[in-house]
Amino acid sequence: MFVPLIYYTIRLWLRTMMRRKSGPAAGIDTVESGDGVPEPGDEWGFATRPYSFKPPTKVIGFKSEIRESPIGIDTGFFVKIPDLASGEAIFDASELRSKVIRRSKVSSGGWINKRVSSRSAGSLKASETSQHGRSLRFRIPPKKASSIHLPSTVVAAVARTGRMALGQKLVISKSDIREKVFTARIPLTVILVIDVSMSMKGSMSQVRDLLKRIEHEIRGSRDRAGIIAFKDSGAVEVQTPTSNWNKLYRGFTQLRVSGLTPLAEGLMKSLETIKRERMRRENIEPLVIVISDFAPNVPLAQSVGPCQAMYTPVRDLVKASRMLRKANVRLAAVNVDPEQVQWIRILKRPYHDALELATVLRMRKEGHNDPMETLLAVPEFRKTFGAYLIARAGGGHAYLSRELMRTDSVLGELLKGSHEKVRLRASDLLEAEAYLSH
Repeated sequence: MFVPLIYYTIRLWLRTMMRRKSGPAAGIDTVESGDGVPEPGDEWGFATRPYSFKPPTKVIGFKSEIRESPIGIDTGFFVKIPDLASGEAIFDASELRSKVIRRSKVSSGGWINKRVSSRSAGSLKASETSQHGRSLRFRIPPKKASSIHLPSTVVAAVARTGRMALGQKLVISKSDIREKVFTARIPLTVILVIDVSMSMKGSMSQVRDLLKRIEHEIRGSRDRAGIIAFKDSGAVEVQTPTSNWNKLYRGFTQLRVSGLTPLAEGLMKSLETIKRERMRRENIEPLVIVISDFAPNVPLAQSVGPCQAMYTPVRDLVKASRMLRKANVRLAAVNVDPEQVQWIRILKRPYHDALELATVLRMRKEGHNDPMETLLAVPEFRKTFGAYLIARAGGGHAYLSRELMRTDSVLGELLKGSHEKVRLRASDLLEAEAYLSH
């Protein structure tokens, strides 16, 4: 009885306040957009400072207006599975079939210009603590011993104890323990995340050349490769990681160009694949190679909901890259956009270094405190620096396909970039500023 009475009393009071035209409480529950012009009775006393609207920042906040997605995308859009059968094929099926026929020649070691170091071995040099290959020597374990080297442990205990009496037992202490040191080349698990959206139609030849180089360096070794293609509403795992290149050839024949660019979904799909592979094999070395023009226009499915007013594909791209970095995954972003070569020509540096230098210079000009904040705040950078954005957030390296093809080993260059950290010097900034001023 009292609850409805209180409810209707408060409701009547609010209606009365809204109808008031003057007095201390007039207009307290209404908010007008635009400049707030004070009226008599709006507040106690007189208004001395006019209200000015400040637009929210596009970098910080729960929602973002960084990049709008195409009209018509809703939650039902992501239920559809991308149609890989539609569009123009990237590879010639007859050419791939001819490679399958040469299987016996490859297995016998007769393939042209094959890297001898990678045949029947991996591509990544294992650390001393990794138990791969045969034991070469022993050492004092810096932490917990991974594999005890028994002969050297016994010798260390005897040397510490000295001459022993008849019937005395040898006591091995913690300081006597020695561990084995292994060395070998371990296999990689390469995840090829390939953009097959419509924007890649002019770059199909570069994609073919790049994949042929990667095949040239991986095929015949114990390295495993998988294929993930993304377009339209999401990403599809075309082929699980395998060392059988006949299966990979069948996967390449399914790659057809059409549709939109859900780049963030491709990264998330690669993370799912790596997690599954780690459940099967505990010690794997994953390398995610993203081949795209890095112009995303479709967000993740969870970003499109009743509480999300704006689609945020660039924000989702940063989120997915950071998740890969947290999972200790090597990441390489290969840009096949031919227009990106202008940054190399202007700044006269490799692609990744040139984009980083341009970002730092713009950061100084705009007054930002972080390169990532600069990338998200500058519209030109958001549209053209997608490869560097992924590399910066994921702890990887950005490459230009034409620049990468001129190296002796594509895979070696990608592995080298996954360990190196670029550090700009003050002399580089001064030189670039002087060059741009002229």
